[in-house]
Amino acid sequence: IINLICFMEIYMEITVNAPAKINLYLDVLNKRSDGYHDVEMIMQTVSLFDTITIKKSDKKGIAITSTYNFAEDIKKNTAYIAAEKFFEYIKFKKPGICINIQKKIPIGAGLAGGSSDAAAVLIALNELFESKLSKNDLASIGEKVGADVPFCIFGGTMLATGTGTTLTPLPSFKDCYILIVKPTFSVSTKTAYQASDKFSYEKCKSINSIISAIKSNNLRETAKNIFNRFEKVLNFDEISKIKNILNKNGALNSCMTGTGSAVYGIFEDEKKAISCKKFLNKTYKEIFLAFPFE
Repeated sequence: IINLICFMEIYMEITVNAPAKINLYLDVLNKRSDGYHDVEMIMQTVSLFDTITIKKSDKKGIAITSTYNFAEDIKKNTAYIAAEKFFEYIKFKKPGICINIQKKIPIGAGLAGGSSDAAAVLIALNELFESKLSKNDLASIGEKVGADVPFCIFGGTMLATGTGTTLTPLPSFKDCYILIVKPTFSVSTKTAYQASDKFSYEKCKSINSIISAIKSNNLRETAKNIFNRFEKVLNFDEISKIKNILNKNGALNSCMTGTGSAVYGIFEDEKKAISCKKFLNKTYKEIFLAFPFE
């Protein structure tokens, strides 16, 4: 995402696009003694973006404005925490910045909107303050903000293990269309993981098949092997309903992303994806046609 930065030196501001992600594979392996969970995931950035603009300010402190009305204390926002951690890392004691977040990625959807916003803030601040930190440096800061933030720093197609912060690049997943549908309800990540603890951590589906398919650039085989344990854990009728609609209207396969509630379908044919979007628009308001993005 760094190649999407627009820097305007006159106004000392910078704008960065923050892409959403989908999970092509997600399994929870166990709960650790520290309360976190070990996972196996394949994550992919897609062309659905929030837009982050950061300006330097004469007024000290971190101010945030947004098109979305954040109900919680703004100091708990991932963008705010990312800025705090960044300035702690570079030992800048009294920054003055304004962060504007133009939200397009749905909240509580499993699309990593908050994590991607945090990653975009780190990338933008690195440029704005000419800190010359590497992506690995930014990822180490991001890990303190959230498990998905390091992935959002790098983007593309990644195998994520451990708590989700150990990343291994995979070949680009492309030449297809991703139709994303957000139902009216949202899902709390914390609640979803708590629910997973009530289930057996026995292996449901091997990750090896989808990794082989991605490495072979075999779209149909990749789509055949997408998987998300949380579909079974949460067992929402609405998720099953959306998946059935996507599959009956031309998707190679469909799956929930993250801990939900968004569902995506993988399409080879753009016309079928557009037609399916029109059909779903009769019932759902938040539908996005995207493509894999690096």
